[in-house]
Amino acid sequence: MLGLLFAPPVLAQFSMVEDRPPRFEWSGRIEAGSRNEFKTETSGGDTFESWRVGVAGELGGPINESILVGIRGGYRYANYDFRLDHRARPPIAYGSSELPHDPWGALHTFDVTPNATILVGDVFSVIAAVPIRWSAENGARRNAFSAGISAIGRWQVTDDLRIGLGIGITSQLEEKAETFPLVVLDWQISKDLEFRTQGRWTQGGRAALLWGPNPAVRLSLSAGYERNRFRLDDNGFAADRNGIGEIRAVPVEIGMRLRLHRNAYLDFRAGLGFAGRFRVETDAGRRLYDERYDPAPRISLALVLPLP
Repeated sequence: MLGLLFAPPVLAQFSMVEDRPPRFEWSGRIEAGSRNEFKTETSGGDTFESWRVGVAGELGGPINESILVGIRGGYRYANYDFRLDHRARPPIAYGSSELPHDPWGALHTFDVTPNATILVGDVFSVIAAVPIRWSAENGARRNAFSAGISAIGRWQVTDDLRIGLGIGITSQLEEKAETFPLVVLDWQISKDLEFRTQGRWTQGGRAALLWGPNPAVRLSLSAGYERNRFRLDDNGFAADRNGIGEIRAVPVEIGMRLRLHRNAYLDFRAGLGFAGRFRVETDAGRRLYDERYDPAPRISLALVLPLP
């Protein structure tokens, strides 16, 4: 852990944390969702598509008048279907822009994040969290854990504007730890229009513009960043056995949120994942394959329900 604290800063993405005002009562919620990414093509001519489902929950509340604690956990299953462009002679190993074989199949990701909030007066607060992730291909047997520590200072500037700035430090599978900024912005621009950052303590997040004159329906336009590193299994070529996979994208989406009940809603989003890239590495982190893929169409659906 000391190694994390002294890791050199790198140019990483902004992580945007979904942020709500502290509530002086214990409460929680459960989320379930799915996402489909439709067929896209890599720079080497291979194509793939994917789908994922997941469930998550969180619970939090006060332990006294100035300290709130909480915990969030979740599981996600993702499946990738590759169609390789081997019209001529297929590559026998990595080293070309074509994949020699399917790089990975089903992926499992578990997240647990304990957190705490310290209230400083009526307008300031400090939030800290310890995100822990296990992410690996089905059948992987090597270490697939990453963890970090993050903190944000938050200021309620006015009734309509809340801002925050912080830093996150997280370990990476077979890479040096990353240091990246954390940004919170929640701005009620008008009665019907709001701009806010959304996301989790793990890497990635999005900024969204939300509009809705009717509280039962809200429309959104968002852009963000996604990245996931995971452990591969021990099948395939010797070079990538127990190696590392990585996939990233910059999604731009439009969405609709339907309010079903107080604190219960259905979310639908559709858009494109731009600047897509995926990577395969050895078990020591040496690059074997690193190629871009075309913008990938995607749709997602999520249901959020409060805990009773």
